[in-house]
Amino acid sequence: MSILSIRNLYTSFETFSGEVRAVNGVSFDLERGEVLGIAGESGSGKSVTMLSILGLLGSSGRVKSGEIIFDGRDLTKLRISELEEIRGKRISMIFQDPMTSLNPVLRVGYQLEESLSRHEPELDKKSRRLRVLEILERVGIVPADKRVKQYPHEFSGGQRQRIMIAMAMICKPDILIADEPTTALDVTVQAQILELMRNLRDQYGMSIILITHDLGVLAGIAERAIIMYAGNICEIATRREIFYQARHPYTLGLLRSIPNPEKPREKLLPIEGQPPNLLREFTGCAFAERCENASEFCMYNKPELRNISESHFVSCWNFAKDAKERKSLD
Repeated sequence: MSILSIRNLYTSFETFSGEVRAVNGVSFDLERGEVLGIAGESGSGKSVTMLSILGLLGSSGRVKSGEIIFDGRDLTKLRISELEEIRGKRISMIFQDPMTSLNPVLRVGYQLEESLSRHEPELDKKSRRLRVLEILERVGIVPADKRVKQYPHEFSGGQRQRIMIAMAMICKPDILIADEPTTALDVTVQAQILELMRNLRDQYGMSIILITHDLGVLAGIAERAIIMYAGNICEIATRREIFYQARHPYTLGLLRSIPNPEKPREKLLPIEGQPPNLLREFTGCAFAERCENASEFCMYNKPELRNISESHFVSCWNFAKDAKERKSLD
């Protein structure tokens, strides 16, 4: 059963140069207890899609159209005060850089208690402190009773990321959004953070959306994956289908650019060309200009997500259900 459903979401930003169309018709579902990975290069719309869910687009951004259904309510229709009741309590987000997300002049214990004070005011100070100590121990920050008194600079990068996870988890949310949670961490710490998130999912039964540009991270934890490019979804599939049965040319290009440890001298094949200018409105496939299989038809006709199996969806004209469908529009 889906806990979150996004339907035909369009999000844009007003700039001095014009309207930046950051998200263009994104649709997907998140199941209860699922770990969903969203991958793509910088500027593909991954983070903006998640910020749209929480209404954190700033003064220049807005959801132009679409629905974000959470627990039967359309989040795009809620007032700010109603969204604030959901942020942190029902849906939490771990942002990219823990050092800039944590306040450097406040002790970590105080910062962890803030969410409890806001969302669970019925708890007294002793109960809040016990909850803080419990969540810190769960994420591996020990001895918790001493470390709550320390400041962010007294922790390593991996420990600060664990504190951010603790902060997002302290109210036991239904959905945890993790935006590049392993960026700038070494490989060993990355594996520890992913294992921690997997364990917390099992303990609390929450759903996780993992945003990453690293397909290796996606392979380590996600059960299902979404590949995004230029504000569009290229492919949705299970983890196994993405890595062994990928169909979209962009997904295949990403996979070809991953180094193979068994063939260290093998030449990597980059995706030729540059990402499109999102100030320009597309009438066709956003990837067409970089796609080696594109035709003139692809330049002027936007493909829709089409199911090629029960769990596998691809947005590419090469996978039209009926070849006559493409020919009739040509």
